[in-house]
Amino acid sequence: MEQTILIPIDGTESVDETLLYVRSISPKFKEAMRVVLMHVTPNVDSLNAAVEVHPHVNAIHNALQSEDWKVDRETRIGDPVREIIKMSILLPATMILMSTHGRSGIERIREGSVTEQVLKQSPCPVFILHSSKPAPADNRTEDLFKRILVPLDGSDASAAILSCVERFAKMHDSEIVIFHDELEHAEYIEEKAAIKAKLQEHSVALANAGLKVSLDMTTYKKPIREILDRIDSLDIDLVSMATHGTHGDKIAMDESVTAEIVRHANCPLLVWSAEPQCPSVSAEPQCPTVPD
Repeated sequence: MEQTILIPIDGTESVDETLLYVRSISPKFKEAMRVVLMHVTPNVDSLNAAVEVHPHVNAIHNALQSEDWKVDRETRIGDPVREIIKMSILLPATMILMSTHGRSGIERIREGSVTEQVLKQSPCPVFILHSSKPAPADNRTEDLFKRILVPLDGSDASAAILSCVERFAKMHDSEIVIFHDELEHAEYIEEKAAIKAKLQEHSVALANAGLKVSLDMTTYKKPIREILDRIDSLDIDLVSMATHGTHGDKIAMDESVTAEIVRHANCPLLVWSAEPQCPSVSAEPQCPTVPD
């Protein structure tokens, strides 16, 4: 089955970084991959606006085509978020790859930003790059996903990303680190044993699938700080997590946690909304897979 990566291009991304990670996401199976480069011209005056192919689109297209990738170009006029989500459903996309400026302040992850809205509404996982950090710290160009950090809060919503993580890890022979930090909540003490058992169950399931997995649990009640610390101390190459607002009165791995990790992480992220706003979304996230 052909897998499709949708890449929205707005001119702020690094062409070299985008190419580096496109080549690395599915290096052995590019014949089963299709890349769609998309540029949206904001809907300032749709009657007179000219639909033009952005130079970055051409640069990435030409580079991938010369390496025999299946690559297409799409241009649209309108609201970027609406057009990106619409295209991701129509294709349908297996993954959206997009860039953010992270903590540079140029694009903050805030209400109304393109990145935030795409994360909330995407029908598939979103792979997020930092244009201010164009390459891995050790300048690797191969084996970019040796170790994946998966923050979980014990809820089914946060664990929704695990099926995608499993497929991604198998493709790249990655080690998985499941991480959990206690949260400040009145009812949390009563739930501690159940959450620990659930995380151990997830670890065993991944190990039984043939993956190298470890469980890291802390009690500092500072999940954002601890996740960022683990990224540096454990040499994490990719953070993969599901984002999901609030559930009843329990504040779990909410959007503010995800936003801060996206903003400050020193590595790419693979994020999926467990409660997407857009219609026609499957209950399980899709992700590039190893062809049968």
